[in-house]
Amino acid sequence: MKAMLSVNISKGFAKWVEMSDSITEESEKLGIKVDWAGCNPEETKVFIIMDMQDADQMKVFAEREDITKAREDAGVDVSSTTLISMIDGVYP
Repeated sequence: MKAMLSVNISKGFAKWVEMSDSITEESEKLGIKVDWAGCNPEETKVFIIMDMQDADQMKVFAEREDITKAREDAGVDVSSTTLISMIDGVYP
């Protein structure tokens, strides 16, 4: 299943990408993968399309203290994480 999310950032997109890369191995162990991410022109918000095997695992992953700390250290306003929509159909 896929989901589109957004989150506010304060240290720019490059810092967010660095953080995301650093937690990729842990997220993939739980069946969570970033399919695509992009930011607004001001680099204050990231939009993310994630692929996950189980939505409950995403919640467990997001609540881990080490993951929260990594995100916060990268300038992510964790409390601003917003589920825009679950995604069913995709193209192409």
